[in-house]
Amino acid sequence: MKFHFIALTLCCISLSCNQAKVVEPSSNSSATANNSTGIFDIESSSGMSTNVSTKANDGHTVTVLQVLPTDKYVYLRVSEDEEEFWVAVGKQEAEVGEKYFFKGGLLKTNFHSKEYDRTFDKVYLVSKLMPLSNAKRDRQTVKTKSKSPSNDQIIKGERHPESVSIADIVSTPENYKDQSIIVSGLCTKLNANIMSRNWIHLKDGSNDEYDFVVTSDIAVPEGHFVSMKGVITLDKDFGAGYRYSIIMEEAEIVK
Repeated sequence: MKFHFIALTLCCISLSCNQAKVVEPSSNSSATANNSTGIFDIESSSGMSTNVSTKANDGHTVTVLQVLPTDKYVYLRVSEDEEEFWVAVGKQEAEVGEKYFFKGGLLKTNFHSKEYDRTFDKVYLVSKLMPLSNAKRDRQTVKTKSKSPSNDQIIKGERHPESVSIADIVSTPENYKDQSIIVSGLCTKLNANIMSRNWIHLKDGSNDEYDFVVTSDIAVPEGHFVSMKGVITLDKDFGAGYRYSIIMEEAEIVK
């Protein structure tokens, strides 16, 4: 009788052990937690999370219609080509009625904001908006509004012996198409860090009615006389309204 009782007890213990299961953490949950877009990571607890529907790889020029600020970022209702949608960007100044440019970012749909307790049908998460008012458009045939340098300022600059005058480039642009040449001139205006490049406006006294623009990784301060070597490109369209009949690209300073 005692033997049967012990055998029955051991059988129950074995059965209980077989029924017990160890629950492992789900690898999918870990992957989901690490599946970050890199934008607004710290805001995940504030409603900044949803399924990514697509990537926005094209450039966008938008007009701001409404601004909804939060502590660390801002929602902007914008319009582009008669279409309205929302943009979320790290906290920065934005004015209703102004135009801005952005490229890249992530497009999300059915996006819920806890701050405003509302769901946006369509919102782009972008790292930065660039105001178009800070960048001068192509005004190649219009007299520049910037202060023209005096002849004394230009003469004082040391021209490179191989430099080509702006007047020669403008009068015969086909002769310099896709050619790497040197231009010496005074920087009259600098638009820095727009579309991942610096936009340098040069004058050399030969044709100051023409706004000669150079793009470069180098930021040349206004009032500095420089000689720059770059490739002449004709009819260049950067998008977002930035089109140039003549422009020097990827220029470097030469001595």
